[in-house]
Amino acid sequence: MLVLFETAAGYAVFKVHDEKGASEIDDLAKAFEDTATMNQLIQLERFVQFKDTKDALVAASDMVEGKLSKKLKKLLKKLYVKELRDDVLAVADKKLSVDINTKMSIPTVSDSLVQNLMRGIRAHLDSLLPIVEDGHMMRMRLGLAHSLDRYKLKCNPDKIDTMIVQAVGLMDELDKEINNYIMRTKEMYGWHFPELSKIVLDNITYVKVVKRIGHRVNSNVDLSDLVPDELASQIREASIVSLGTEVIDEDITMINELCDQVLEASSSRTQLHDYLVKRMIAVAPNLTALVGELLGARLIARAGTLVNLAKHPASTVQILGAEKALFRALKTRHNTPNQIIHSRAKCHECWPQKHHSLHV
Repeated sequence: MLVLFETAAGYAVFKVHDEKGASEIDDLAKAFEDTATMNQLIQLERFVQFKDTKDALVAASDMVEGKLSKKLKKLLKKLYVKELRDDVLAVADKKLSVDINTKMSIPTVSDSLVQNLMRGIRAHLDSLLPIVEDGHMMRMRLGLAHSLDRYKLKCNPDKIDTMIVQAVGLMDELDKEINNYIMRTKEMYGWHFPELSKIVLDNITYVKVVKRIGHRVNSNVDLSDLVPDELASQIREASIVSLGTEVIDEDITMINELCDQVLEASSSRTQLHDYLVKRMIAVAPNLTALVGELLGARLIARAGTLVNLAKHPASTVQILGAEKALFRALKTRHNTPNQIIHSRAKCHECWPQKHHSLHV
């Protein structure tokens, strides 16, 4: 029996001299601690070293997917075709075992004995593979680990627009969360002071005023840093004739905690917006100058990357954000949608309403 073992430095093929004796040992890793026993059971037959980390990554990625790599195919062809071997090949991965057997007609096996052999080889690899220096093996392992993780995560260090895509998605989520919290704040405080929402129209300012006033009887507090004097006077007058019900201190405490969450989320949103503006100016200055930071970021997010957006024809950019709705409208012969991303542009808002929909 031959055992295929992949290392970070290359492919190793070991020869099992006493298959029956190996099958009778429950823990080969412990048995291999005796050098004489190890040499009696298994020895290195062939080793093919990888040229560099890139070569190792290709082999490892194929191994992860259970595919037969070109380098491994060349090694097995040399062993079984040129040297006319008929040994059974022990492979740890079942998918790879089937692939080798199907494509090269090599008898393969992947059972409990194979796993036991793999554990024994892995535990004593330095002794079984003396031709590879320890320092070289450690460097190859470290380089392959970084490269393989990057491959698995599909992370491309050249994709500098990844953070823009994530930032604009997070900003949209923060907007939804802030709007939801503000709606709850207005509903809760509206039972006590319903007139305030009609006087203070800005949501964040409304939350700050609610936190400053608390009970409506405290409407005489200084609001000059939050609203103009005229609005402050209207708030005081409305609090006197308010139709709202009385609330207890625990209610006001709960409302204030909700206001704190709104203000904290709003502060995070402001910081995220400033970061997004800086990144857009650095990554896509021309797109930013044409459509603005937020709209440009949403276009990049919808296209996937800045490169993909640049490759899109004008007809594709035109319908970004409303692809399904557009084809549904064309199929049913209804009006084309206006939920496209570029409809949020300031110049688009200046157009007459009849020109807002797509014309295809």
